[in-house]
Amino acid sequence: MDTWLHMYPGMGLKSPDFGTNVYAPEPGYRFLDYCRSNGESLSEPVPIALFARYGVWAQQHLVPELEQHQAVRVSLADGGFRVELDTGERLLAHRVVMATGLSHWRRVPAVFDGIPAGLVSHTSDRTDLSALASKDVTVIGAGQSALEAATLLAEQGSDVRLLVRGGGAYFAGPPVIPRPIADRIKYPSSVLGPGRLNFALQKAPLGPHLLLNDQRRVKLTRRHLGPWGAWWLRERFEGKVPVHPYCEVVGATMSGARLRLRVRRAGDGVWEFETDHVVCGTGYEVDLDRHPVLDRGLVFRIARLVRAPRLSWRFESSVPGLYFVGAASAFSFGPLMRFVAGAAYTAPALARRLARTALPAPAGRRSAASVSAAAD
Repeated sequence: MDTWLHMYPGMGLKSPDFGTNVYAPEPGYRFLDYCRSNGESLSEPVPIALFARYGVWAQQHLVPELEQHQAVRVSLADGGFRVELDTGERLLAHRVVMATGLSHWRRVPAVFDGIPAGLVSHTSDRTDLSALASKDVTVIGAGQSALEAATLLAEQGSDVRLLVRGGGAYFAGPPVIPRPIADRIKYPSSVLGPGRLNFALQKAPLGPHLLLNDQRRVKLTRRHLGPWGAWWLRERFEGKVPVHPYCEVVGATMSGARLRLRVRRAGDGVWEFETDHVVCGTGYEVDLDRHPVLDRGLVFRIARLVRAPRLSWRFESSVPGLYFVGAASAFSFGPLMRFVAGAAYTAPALARRLARTALPAPAGRRSAASVSAAAD
């Protein structure tokens, strides 16, 4: 929950409360259960900080033995893997589950390579937005994090603009409760929101893996539930944040203590301007070559699907005993795995697999039959 705990203060959940549960093998650990027992309101927007507190609460009750250490290196060893911790300790394991969330995969356009961190940040960074008050800030992106960052900056007095590759900023409509029966039949409810495809993804999570070829599955994962903002953000955003559509930043250079950006605008040539800071709401891109924990020799042996690991229906990579879950499994299993809701299938399915194939722990100073290398 580290990433969630350090999001910008004031940011809210885009997903509905019923689609925001940490998977638990027993009842009583839904987000709704936590909020009711702690007197928390579920009226939208639901603060991301509230979800983070819920996640920590679930962990403390369900997995109190969790060791709060970072895995800093995973490499091959005789009969399995060597896992090095930030304490200097080394473990030997037959199986390793990489459950490292999104933190390693943030995408910042290459045009900003070499620009000091004080001038460019990603929406996943622990940036204090209040430090940008009264400054000129450029936000890039059209997803929830970009739209909400731009909104929060405008509300605190920053001179902010939003650059979007597509045609503009789009928002979901407010929920209709109760939904008409005809609407519920035509667009059935799911943890991903209403819609027949969303419903199918929840009820048949193996479907994309078994029924679609790689090209169609990757295309579905990239395009389904694309960039848009939550309904409750529209009123705070529209009319307050200038939106510049069909823009691409093609150059970024230092200009004293500021940045000078060159932006290509469709049908309108190149636009140049200076700004104090750039916030990239440009999402995430799984790329094994950028994973700081995996040893390079191990990475070389993992078969790829685009730049992500190619996984079997058991979430196992081409290296026996090495598993990937969460966002890293999305190209192999479809868009459900991009979301917290995907754990409702992944967690029990993988747990059953590991339990059935349990082996004696390998010899070593300290060892484990299986290790989860989790960063978030």
